[in-house]
Amino acid sequence: MPAATREAWISTSTLPRGSSYDTMLGFFGIPPDTIDRLDDNIGKKRRAWHQKTNSGNPVGREKAKKVVKLIQDLSQTLKRGAPEGSGGGAAAEIPASVFQTLEELWRIIEEYVFADDYDQALRAAREATSRWGVTAGTASAYAWVVATGFNNGRIAHPSLLTEGMQAAEIAIRAQPGEARNWESKISLLLASSRAPEAAMATDEAERYLGGNMTSQLYILRARATISLSRPEDAMIAAVRAVHMALSDPDVATAVRSEATDLLVRWLSANLLPIKSSADLGHYVEMVNTAAWCSYGVPEAEDQVRVHRMWAANAGKRVFVGSWNLRSMFAVCTGFISLPIHNYARSSPAWQVFVNGLNQEKHDLSFFIVARPEYVQRAHNIRLTLQLDGS
Repeated sequence: MPAATREAWISTSTLPRGSSYDTMLGFFGIPPDTIDRLDDNIGKKRRAWHQKTNSGNPVGREKAKKVVKLIQDLSQTLKRGAPEGSGGGAAAEIPASVFQTLEELWRIIEEYVFADDYDQALRAAREATSRWGVTAGTASAYAWVVATGFNNGRIAHPSLLTEGMQAAEIAIRAQPGEARNWESKISLLLASSRAPEAAMATDEAERYLGGNMTSQLYILRARATISLSRPEDAMIAAVRAVHMALSDPDVATAVRSEATDLLVRWLSANLLPIKSSADLGHYVEMVNTAAWCSYGVPEAEDQVRVHRMWAANAGKRVFVGSWNLRSMFAVCTGFISLPIHNYARSSPAWQVFVNGLNQEKHDLSFFIVARPEYVQRAHNIRLTLQLDGS
C-alpha cells in the first residue's frame, strides 16, 4: 500500500516520567528538526492523535486521549515552563489478529492505527468484509481506517480514497445517526478536494444528528468553509467546535489547536497586507476569534500572538508629514496646533505599511511601523529597512 511519508516521532505515544528536557524535545521531533519547528511539530502531533480519539473502540478512544493529554502537558512544560517531570501516554498493544465479533475487530484495527500500521489495519478491515459481507459495521470500520490514514498522512493511494468513500456512504445509509460515519465521509471529501460537497455534507449531518453533532464535525465544517473563502462561516464553526469540546478537556486542547491553525493560516494568506478600513475590520474580527480559540494551548497562543499585536496597532495613526515643518508649527503656535497638525498629517499604520512595501527607500513613518519584529512576522516577510537620506 503506497503511503505518504511520515516522521517517526509523530507515532511516539509514551514518555517516561522524569524525562529530560532533550527527551521531551525528541518527543516532538527536535532533533532532527531544529528548535524553530517546535510550535509546528507540537500542533502537527496534537492534531494527528486527535484523529484517533473517535474510533469504535472505547478503550482505544481513552488511550488516544491519554496521548493527547501528554502532548498538552509537555507543551506546557516546554513552552510555558510548567513543572518538569511530565510523562505518561499509552502504548500500542497489538492483539492476536483473530476476531469473532465487531467489537474485537474494532479493538484490533484501533491498535494497529494507534501504532500507525495502516497496512495491518486495512488487512483486518478487509478480512471482516470478506467474512461477514458489507454491513454497517464493517463499512464503518473500513471507512474510519482510510479516513484516519488520509488525515494523518499515512495513506495516499487514490483507489483507497474511493474505497473509503464508498464504505462511508454505505455506513451512513445504514446508520445515519452515527457521527463517526459522517466524520469519515467529510474527511475523505476534503482529502479529495471536494470542499463544496464536504460543506453540504456537514449540513446534512447536522439534520440527522441534531444535538449530537461532534466537535470534529464542526472542525470539518470550518475546514470546508475556509477553503471556500467563507471566513464568517468558518469562524462560527470553529467557535462551535471549541464550545462542543469544552466538556472533554483533553480533546479540547486539540480542537483549539486545529481551529486556531486553520483561521490563522487563512487570515495570513488572505487578509494581509491590510488594504482598507473594511479589511482591517475583518482582520481584527478573525484574529480575535482565533485568539479565543487558542486559549490555554501554548503553540496556538504563540501562533496568533503576532497577529493580536498587529490587530491592536494597525489602526493607530502615524504621522506621515514633514517632521521639520511639524516642529516649526509646534514652536510658532506654542504647541497649540500640534494635535490638529498631527491628525491632519497622519494615516493609519496599516496604510503606511502597505504604501511603503514596494519602495526601495523608506521614510521615517514606514520605519516606525515596519521595524517591530511582530509586524514582519505577521506578514511573513523580512525587511531590510533603509531610511531616505541615509
